[in-house]
Parts: sequence; structure tokens; C-alpha cells
Amino acid sequence: MTEQRTIGVFHDVSIAVAAWDGAGAAVDLSFACMFEREITGTGPTGGLRHLDDALGGALTELRRAGYFRANPMETLLVSRPPAPVVARAVMVVGLGDPSVWSPAVTAAAAATAARAAVQQKALSAAFAPSLLDAGLAPSATSGVAAVMLAAVAGAIAAQVRIAAIGLAPPLSLRQWVFDVGAAHFDTVAEQFRLALERLDPAA
Repeated sequence: MTEQRTIGVFHDVSIAVAAWDGAGAAVDLSFACMFEREITGTGPTGGLRHLDDALGGALTELRRAGYFRANPMETLLVSRPPAPVVARAVMVVGLGDPSVWSPAVTAAAAATAARAAVQQKALSAAFAPSLLDAGLAPSATSGVAAVMLAAVAGAIAAQVRIAAIGLAPPLSLRQWVFDVGAAHFDTVAEQFRLALERLDPAA
């Protein structure tokens, strides 16, 4: 059974972490991130590899052929995923060149994903940063949990405000899940929890 933990609520959206990946996320809309290339040069590993395999190798093939270059914030929506994918739809967000990656790039991708979830009227969404899957060292990704959470919260707060002034319907999103690896689940879950505690609930 997949380990999943709710760490809090922000503007009536339940924020959780789960030890699944883009292919196994049990949500309406599952997000994964992808660089223009992998540092190792051997293709993606881990959760992104699982998602690519579930899609019959389509992600790496579309990137190789230039149809989806994974440029920064470029998106690819798979609205009819095959049976191995649990989510109703999958969106891949580009991260650009891994050699110039910074936490701000992933923060922008998380905000892009949150806005897309709102636009797609998803009730639940999950976000896989896919950083280690591209060959980035764990030490390089330190602190990324806090910036991802802040970015998603900012996108949610903006949509709540837009709805409050009558320019959009009320937010439909009710659950947001960050995909994390099972090996460091407790540590990363605590990082997200502390980051959520630091947010201004009135934002």
C-alpha cells in the first residue's frame, strides 16, 4: 500500500505527500517534470522512467523528435493515458537544461502545474519534480521542498483571490500531493510540513 500523509490544509486544499510517481499517482491530474536531457546521458530513471514506460516510451521519443523539447515551462498534456497510468490525465512540465538548474526553476514548474490544475478543473493533483531521475545529486536539491510548496501555495492563493472578486468560479482543487521517494519519505514529509507551517494562512 502506498504511503501517503496529509501535512496540512491551505485555502481548503489538502496538502499531502505520497510515495508514488507520475504513473502511479491516484489523482485527476498527475504532473511530472522533464529536462531537455539527462545528466547521465542514458535516459531518465526512477519515477520518470516508470511514466515513460507506461506511455510506451512516448515521452523520450517525443523529446528526441523535437515535438516536446522540455524547454523551461513547456507543457505536454496526455489527456488519454493508457491503462498502466492511474491518473485521469498526465501533464509533463519542461525544466530546460539540467546544467543550469536551480530550485527556482522547479518552483516555477510547480506554480505552472498548480495553475494548470486549476484551469483543467481538477479536484486532485500530484506533482513529481523528477530531479533525481535526471541525475541531479541529492545534495544539489536541498531546500527544494520549501520553494515548491511556496510556489504552489502562491498559485492557489492567487486563484482564490481571482474567484473572490468575481472573475472566476470558486476553486475546484481539493487535494494537492507532492510525489516523494519512499527511501526518504519521513524526512521529506517533515520538510514540507515545516514549510507549510511557515506560510501565511491569510495569503
